[in-house]
Amino acid sequence: MHNAFNILPVLRQLPVRIESAAAYSDRLLLGTSSGALLVYRATEPGGDKQPQLTLLETKKAFCRRSIEQLSVIKEAGVLVCLADGLVTLYDLHTLSNATPLANTKGANVVSVHTAVDHIDGIPTLVSKLAVHAKRKVVVLEWRDAEFYKTFEHSAADKIIAMQFASPNLLALATAREFLTLQLPRGQWDDLFPADTASLRTVVGVAMGGASGAATDSPSSGSGSQATTTAAASAQAPAPSTSGGGGGGGGMWGSWAIGLAGSTTEAKATIARMPGEKLLLCHEDIGVFINSAGKLCHREYTEPIVFARAPTEITYTSSYAIAISQEPNGSGSEPASGDSRRSQARFNVEVRNIATQALVQSLYLSEEAPTGIINGSGGKQVWAIGSHTVWRLMPVPIQQQVEEVLSAGQYDEAISLVAQSDSILESEKQDLTIKIRWLRARWLFRDQAKYEEALNEFTDLDATPTEAIALCPERIAGDLAEDDESNVGSFSDSGDGDDNGDNATDAPVAEDAGADETLPSAAISPKKRSKPKQVIWKEALYALMRYLTEHRRVLQRAITENRREQEYVVRVLFQDDEDQNDDENKAYNEKVGRSRSSTVDDDSLPHVRLKRLAFSLERMGIPVAAMAQVVDTTLLKVYLECSPGLLGPLLRVKNYCDVEQSEGLLLEHKRYSELVDLYHGKGLYRNALQLLQSQGKSSEGGLLRGSYPVVRYLLRLPAEQFELVLEYVKWPIQVGMEREKSLTENDGESGSDSSTDSEDWPTPSSIVSMVFADDRPAAELFPRLRVATFLHQMSSRLAIQYLSYVFENWGDKTPALHDDMVASYLDLLTGSTNNTGYDGDLRTKLQRFLRTSKFYSPEKALARLPDNELFEERALVLSRLGRHDYALNLLVFGVSNLTLAEQYCVDNVGEHPAVFVLLLGILVSKPPPDIVDREADMIREGSLYASETDKHETEAQVEAVRQKLHRRFAAHLLSVHHQNIPAADALRILPLDMDFSSDILKYLRSQLCALDQAMRSTNIVQNLRVGADQQAKRQLSRLESSYVIITDTRTCPQCLKRIGSGTAFAVIPPSPTATSKSGSVSHAVVHYSCWQRQKSASNIANKDANVVSNNSDVEPNGNEDDDDNDDDRAAKTPAWPGFQLKWA
Repeated sequence: MHNAFNILPVLRQLPVRIESAAAYSDRLLLGTSSGALLVYRATEPGGDKQPQLTLLETKKAFCRRSIEQLSVIKEAGVLVCLADGLVTLYDLHTLSNATPLANTKGANVVSVHTAVDHIDGIPTLVSKLAVHAKRKVVVLEWRDAEFYKTFEHSAADKIIAMQFASPNLLALATAREFLTLQLPRGQWDDLFPADTASLRTVVGVAMGGASGAATDSPSSGSGSQATTTAAASAQAPAPSTSGGGGGGGGMWGSWAIGLAGSTTEAKATIARMPGEKLLLCHEDIGVFINSAGKLCHREYTEPIVFARAPTEITYTSSYAIAISQEPNGSGSEPASGDSRRSQARFNVEVRNIATQALVQSLYLSEEAPTGIINGSGGKQVWAIGSHTVWRLMPVPIQQQVEEVLSAGQYDEAISLVAQSDSILESEKQDLTIKIRWLRARWLFRDQAKYEEALNEFTDLDATPTEAIALCPERIAGDLAEDDESNVGSFSDSGDGDDNGDNATDAPVAEDAGADETLPSAAISPKKRSKPKQVIWKEALYALMRYLTEHRRVLQRAITENRREQEYVVRVLFQDDEDQNDDENKAYNEKVGRSRSSTVDDDSLPHVRLKRLAFSLERMGIPVAAMAQVVDTTLLKVYLECSPGLLGPLLRVKNYCDVEQSEGLLLEHKRYSELVDLYHGKGLYRNALQLLQSQGKSSEGGLLRGSYPVVRYLLRLPAEQFELVLEYVKWPIQVGMEREKSLTENDGESGSDSSTDSEDWPTPSSIVSMVFADDRPAAELFPRLRVATFLHQMSSRLAIQYLSYVFENWGDKTPALHDDMVASYLDLLTGSTNNTGYDGDLRTKLQRFLRTSKFYSPEKALARLPDNELFEERALVLSRLGRHDYALNLLVFGVSNLTLAEQYCVDNVGEHPAVFVLLLGILVSKPPPDIVDREADMIREGSLYASETDKHETEAQVEAVRQKLHRRFAAHLLSVHHQNIPAADALRILPLDMDFSSDILKYLRSQLCALDQAMRSTNIVQNLRVGADQQAKRQLSRLESSYVIITDTRTCPQCLKRIGSGTAFAVIPPSPTATSKSGSVSHAVVHYSCWQRQKSASNIANKDANVVSNNSDVEPNGNEDDDDNDDDRAAKTPAWPGFQLKWA
């Protein structure tokens, strides 16, 4: 509760009893029990002056009896007076010209209403007066200040209260029910019963028997519930439990009403409220209806419950003000001050219309009020007693809002601002948003309603920094407003005051002859609710959801390439005396906004509140900066409550501050997530340094070993090739050392487990993962540099990489192929031992030399040793075209005739005479520059299994060599006779060579080949002769067909002469057409004639020759009748004497 009004007595101890009152403009009219009328002028307070009433006129004989009711129709200039059961109309300005209404005898209630109504589409000022008299309702109507008409409608029951809901709807109350009367039709409609028992039966819901005096409609979502004092609660009787019938409550079936009040009979009350609404009250329950007579169930979800049954109700823009009698209904004053304290009376009750919360209860010391009225549209409120008049002076709205905010009643403050008529409409929205802003902060910090608070911040479009700043420093960082005190709770914001705690026991001040107002704290001694002991993680989870949702908003802005995002930012007024300039400047810098030290007065709101000493400005905040704050805070939240979500945050594009995030992750030993952070920010070297240090550490955990480094290298783009070479070196070296150690300790205990092996991959597997892989980055690496690097590490690794490059990527770079040869040779020369070269390596090298066409044979030949690796040298020599030297090496140096034969088979396509070269070498002696290892093997008897005897003399060696070579030469002649011409073989073979079956087979095959060649030549010659003769016959036949054009020959179409140089067409005759002489003639026509008539059937289906007339010929000769027209057209030669063209 708070102080909404200060009540001041303006008239005291009048000698006459006041029975009625009315107010308009600055006039107050009082009707007395003696029939006199008192006219006062109200003076508004100003400065130190208090409001006053000045008596202007006294009409002693205004009425013969007591004035029961006064009403003013200002627009029509009419004063309505109800006295002695009769309504009399007076001129409002002169208070004369009495006009009694004879048809209102027995009147007991009067109601007036003025509004603009559209009559026949024309706006008209309509004033109406409704009078209930003797079971009828009389309605008088004025239009534009001129009397129009009187209507009468019969009433079934006595009306005790009446008010206009609209110009054409009258709400009435009887002792049993509430009704409506539609004007001017006179249709009556039942609303609901006018007794609490029946209403309880119709509604079907009660508030659990709660006392009406102690029950209050709470402000929805407000910080604290305003309640009446304990004294008032003690005096309130229990609600009536007697049943009762009821009807007409169908429209109320889904509306829950709390019922309470006195069991004594209470008068039904109908009061006008702001916004064309009516308040219908019975006992202490009140409900709102609109101008159509319908329940305002959307605006007011619950009924308004007064502390006591009101006798009169009026309103201001924000409040419903009710007066009530003492519980015993006596209205007598206490005998003394002590008894007054023990039996406190709350005669004036102020409630917020929007929230229905109890705002203030006022105690009038002199006497109980009997009526309450308002004037100037609710801006003046007068409480009328029997001999006293009070003025309810509203407390300035600034003070009211401050007091409500101090109590944490933010919804109440919002409703006050929205309903106040002393605040400019342009400022209401700004103040409402500010209060909602404070309410969101209060919900988060003091009430532990984190979801609701963050939703409010979202609705206000506030920057995320506002919500983040409410968190402890370990989450908010530099944005934190308070130091962190507890892990599981927030400290009190300090917005409340303790005045209420001390005011509870304060005695009620006595001021003789003056009224007293009980402070709110005395009425409601309940302390402001303390902050809840919140569970820390609940706040973190709420903040996590809030930041995640806002992160989507920022991602959308980034996708749309927006540089700034619009936010509502809180900026403190730096010219406020209660604010510290340094603090304001620091806060404004936090939100990215700096203001000048002086604020223009025109830019400041007229309603200045200490708690609202800030402005909310919509400004553009850089998206990148806000995204950095959001992502960094989200990382801190994840570290506190959900570490498992760090990976998904850091593995995608994020805007976390690297310095802060790095320190936090290192502090929590989240090394894997730190690697993801480095990678996302492009700090690849930092990530590799961390992985390498953790891999070498015995406490590396999941990052122990070289495998994490290798796995991370796979994530690097091709542009980071230098970094890959730098950091792949350590895993390869470690792998080579471990392989060497395993080789030395082979078979011994203590070998690495499988798990250990997974952490320390072998060099070959590292090359396969990093370089020899199908990912795009590996394919884009500079292959020559990779090969050189691997060759420096190990030739075997270079061979592995280059093999993958050649097989999968088909690289034809000569330098890479040369490196392959060099790696093989380095590996061969480095692996020689007592048993010779590695046979498997030699086989692979020979296969590569035989299949590759891109290595440089000169470089390969220079790298080969002089007296070793003859097979490889022979393959290289073959690339150089030195087949004779290569074959000499294979025959005499290698002593492998089969290998020499295979060499010839491989090269016969490029050099057909290679078998002849081999045959000549076999029958010759070895050249002097060739190492003759064959002779040594013959001497040792180890050349062939059939020649096991040892031959020591040179003659014996040559005899064995000759025997072996001639036998193999005969084999070559037999098997490869198609590649060895007989002339060359007979020229090379020695005369003393044995005539074996192989030579016989060779000669027979050669003779067969020669005979077949001769036969083929004869056949080809005969075919050529036949083709020549056929061509001659065809030429003769074609030359025999001709046409003679003379000067007298005419066109059969136009009958004109076919002159020289005229284009004509020769049409071949049909096979059945013959001339008289028996010969076939051709038709000759002009080409233009043929074009015109080609659609005709005798021309269009024929082919024609287009020629130029430049010779004189006579048709002679026949076409071949067996050929059709198309064949003739296709085969027609260029005849001599004219040019021929088929159309």
